[in-house]
Amino acid sequence: MTKIIAIASAKGGVGKTTAAVNIGTALARFGREAVVVDANLSTPNIGIQLGAPITPSSVHDAVKGKESIRKCIYTHPSGVRIAPASIALHQAKNPGLKKLKSVIKDLEGTHEVVIVDSAPGLGDEMVSAVSAADEVVVITTADLPAVTDAIKTIETIEANGVTVVGVALNRVRNDKHEMKADEVEAMLERPVIASIPEDENIRAALKKSEPVVFLSPDAPSSTAYKELAALLIGQKYEVLTKIKK
Repeated sequence: MTKIIAIASAKGGVGKTTAAVNIGTALARFGREAVVVDANLSTPNIGIQLGAPITPSSVHDAVKGKESIRKCIYTHPSGVRIAPASIALHQAKNPGLKKLKSVIKDLEGTHEVVIVDSAPGLGDEMVSAVSAADEVVVITTADLPAVTDAIKTIETIEANGVTVVGVALNRVRNDKHEMKADEVEAMLERPVIASIPEDENIRAALKKSEPVVFLSPDAPSSTAYKELAALLIGQKYEVLTKIKK
């Protein structure tokens, strides 16, 4: 049975795509059959982030009926499987949102887990992506404006009948200026299920077009992503690492 998990955020730049890619990579390293789908059709980033900006077929081709989504999947050298969207400007102008949900659903039965990188914001593009999901993780940084925007994201998602399982705090510095996890939980009325630390290893991985979980598996951020990935499939990270050995 396939589990579809969407990653959402109120705004760009909070690390949503990085989270989606690294959760998918962690699942692959656990031996799970997982694929990361770029459902951000207007400003896609998965292919760019992983050094594969142009591919023969893309999610845009699938939503326009030119190709099956199952033939738009590529395996990155890190082991993570991705279905990238096209970076071509003409594709972004007419993304075909009406079919996005059914295209994502077409992956049911092909993988254990489908990670959907949704578009940022509260518009139709985000709603089309998350409506295909069984559950959603909301990514935010631990500052008041971002958390306030996350409230709107959660309300929009749940208004469309999809469950938000929790919030992942990204770029956590643990300094006196940022909100603490319990403060975020109080504002959002949802559990904080992960805290991904600010980590220069992420920037190094982005520069090399690699997931940090693959390039620096013992980095603090990599551990946090692996713990989150394990949580999302109902396992304990310690158990999974022992299985891999």
